[in-house]
Amino acid sequence: MKQRLLTNLVGLLAGALGLAGCAVYMPMQCAAPAVHDRGQVELTGGFYLNRRLEFGANYSPVRHLLVRAAGGGLGDKADSSYYRGSQYEVALGTYWPLGKRVLLGALGGFGQAHGEARYKDGVFLFTRPTQYQLDARYNKLFGEAYGTVRLGSAVSLGLAYRITRVQFTHLTDLGKPVSVGHMLRSEPMFFVRGAFGSSPSGERPVYVQFGMGASQALNRPWGRQDPGPEAQVLQPRTYFTFGLGLALNTLFRNP
Repeated sequence: MKQRLLTNLVGLLAGALGLAGCAVYMPMQCAAPAVHDRGQVELTGGFYLNRRLEFGANYSPVRHLLVRAAGGGLGDKADSSYYRGSQYEVALGTYWPLGKRVLLGALGGFGQAHGEARYKDGVFLFTRPTQYQLDARYNKLFGEAYGTVRLGSAVSLGLAYRITRVQFTHLTDLGKPVSVGHMLRSEPMFFVRGAFGSSPSGERPVYVQFGMGASQALNRPWGRQDPGPEAQVLQPRTYFTFGLGLALNTLFRNP
């Protein structure tokens, strides 16, 4: 009894933080690379509060050109209630430093994902809970713009905005098709970075990042609360991440 109560409490907290519900769509955090010059290589890793992991690599072969690849996922071996999936994305973009403190950029790309989720909704209401077992495969096209401002030698603040078009190639609930073919999602993110370490180039090669973001389906009317699996797929989500970034090139460049 106590274990069930604890499980329900964790589920409620997860839902409040946006970590449950629309689990078959996994918004990736905005990239917002710190790359700002030709030849720079940046490796990143992120940890979501629902235990999902994400890794990325950003590279600038020539000045103002950015190449990106990223992916991640979450494995969950539970049977009664679970959230698991994997995804990747690739992108091309550009960046423009404005002096030594401001960095602006934009990128666009393509990705694919597979997500699965099994859970009950409405456990805490005076109604019979609804069982969902969602399985989705989808392609996505996205565009992102970002900006970072350095407040000092070690701390930076940033904003990023991504718009993502999701095209489902497979979407079922309890084995039955769900009538959502696509969705367009608005995905802003705010982040704080703190850099540390030293390198031959004089730059700080490592940064830690805290980010918080949201994902809202633009093709769902505001305030509409239709029941059913379609609503579960289209509902908004929020996320919180902790991450690390490593400027690999700074470790081998002479000052």
